[in-house]
Amino acid sequence: MTNSFRVSILAAALELCVLASPALRAASDLPSGTAKGSLTFDDATAALTFAAAFVDQKDERKPVILVLSDKKLPVEKWTSEFDMMLSGIKFNGIVFFVDKEGKVFRTDVHMKDRQTGVAGIFELKLDNPTSKDFTGTATATAGRSDKLEVAFHASLK
Repeated sequence: MTNSFRVSILAAALELCVLASPALRAASDLPSGTAKGSLTFDDATAALTFAAAFVDQKDERKPVILVLSDKKLPVEKWTSEFDMMLSGIKFNGIVFFVDKEGKVFRTDVHMKDRQTGVAGIFELKLDNPTSKDFTGTATATAGRSDKLEVAFHASLK
């Protein structure tokens, strides 16, 4: 086997890995309002297909709430975290609370009709934290049974 043939095989294998992994695909290629990936938490798995972001107007810090879920949610009506909680809508997914510098200060998982605050389990990577278009990826930290691999594109409302 020649070296150029080996390189071709390795390149093809790497390309397949990138294509198979939604977190490695460019999030900006996704249409706004969509997510592509999955979340496994508390022995349940959800396909994440919806992405939305809004500013919590009732919090003096005015954080962005980024919602990645298994179904479309009426975020256009939400102006605070309380609207999300009081809506009574059950969904599976993950919610990141992001400060003005683009840093996550809180993460909640919604799974099996429960909301659980989690810390240090999931990592959010925003392509451009100052943009009104929230694109990026989220993953689980290594060595955990909980899994998250998702790319998303959410326009800030």
